[in-house]
Amino acid sequence: MRCNSISNLTFFALGAAALTTSCSSGGSDGPPPPQGPTSSLSRIDTSTDEDGIVPLPPSVDERIAAVFDRYAELTAPNGSRIHFLAQAGVSDAHLFRVRAIVREHLEDVSGSALGASKAGVFDAMANVNATLALYADEQSFDQGEVTVARFVAYFGDILQTMDASAIVQEGSPEYIAPDPAIDGTLETTVRFVLRFGVGAARPELDAQLATATLNALTNDRFRPTESTEEEDVDSAYLGLALSVYYGQWAHDPAGDGTAGPNGEYSFHDRASMQAGDPEIVSVIESFFSSIQRFPAYLDESFDGTFEMAFDPLLPYTHRSRYLERVGLRGTATARINGNEHDNTFLGNGVVNHFEGRGGDDTIEAAAGLDIAYYSGNVADYTISAVDDTVMRVTDSVPDRDGVDDLRQVVRLVFADGTIDL
Repeated sequence: MRCNSISNLTFFALGAAALTTSCSSGGSDGPPPPQGPTSSLSRIDTSTDEDGIVPLPPSVDERIAAVFDRYAELTAPNGSRIHFLAQAGVSDAHLFRVRAIVREHLEDVSGSALGASKAGVFDAMANVNATLALYADEQSFDQGEVTVARFVAYFGDILQTMDASAIVQEGSPEYIAPDPAIDGTLETTVRFVLRFGVGAARPELDAQLATATLNALTNDRFRPTESTEEEDVDSAYLGLALSVYYGQWAHDPAGDGTAGPNGEYSFHDRASMQAGDPEIVSVIESFFSSIQRFPAYLDESFDGTFEMAFDPLLPYTHRSRYLERVGLRGTATARINGNEHDNTFLGNGVVNHFEGRGGDDTIEAAAGLDIAYYSGNVADYTISAVDDTVMRVTDSVPDRDGVDDLRQVVRLVFADGTIDL
């Protein structure tokens, strides 16, 4: 088997798990194709696309092809797959993002009590052929329509669906608005992982979540809506709490310190959660990362400067402050300013501008056109070659710009001058 070469460059070179392409498992050295509704999906070769998103081939069961038109996957450590389907009205960017966030949920979190090794959770999901299907909107996935009903019946209990109209891409107009739209991805992807992986491989997490949920209900911290099914209360609570933990509700859209469309949760940001609901914070931090490490590519419409550090004048930074990797695609020309984390910046094929600020950062330029900015004078920095492709810029002033590794960056801009590489 071979992995997609673009992913090898972008993700393996950064020391991260390859997201965009789990290698295709359709070859003779992979596991036997599963039987049942995903049998025709397991044979699809996703290595033909740099993002691992491919059209459904004619060999796919007609009950799938009647509703969806694209496919992506994640290959588990045991060689089996988690499957992703998308309707014609769902963008590749949204499919990429949802898959990336599922992958992040399944990445090991060093030092965590239950998330230090997640291979068992990943394998458990793939073993049951867990499938996440993204539909364009409710009208496009009307289960009263014959083809949709046949698809749902065909997949049965291994299916999780998601309304792609609830996805809010980083850098989109909805994301950077004064009242940023709430992204529904976390709540769906958390439920997906809980439902098909955690219950089988991490029953301790299930038990801790059940206790935290009971405490939240008893103490009126969490008030699920009447439409929430009893079996979904735990996952609804965790999904909303994780959204709060990562800053989705921190701009306090309701103006009363609550989160959720109907004020279901009594806390709206991480600090208030830590003080008022430490049980769910403990659950989150036992399995999930404290920051979001998936590659967050800005919406291709974005133009201007994207700030990752918190700025009270920019409400979207309540959530961008928890991002670690941000990139650009298409022909967007923009500037990205980092936060205090060890950021990774992913460039596209045009001129982009990056300033790492705090932390030790990595800039991956796509075409040798990007410019990196530094806050001090040239004399404060040491510039050295790591190898034939990577330059290292080291700030001698503590707690300022750190140590940055730059690939194909052509210019460094300092407070008192410019250096062309």
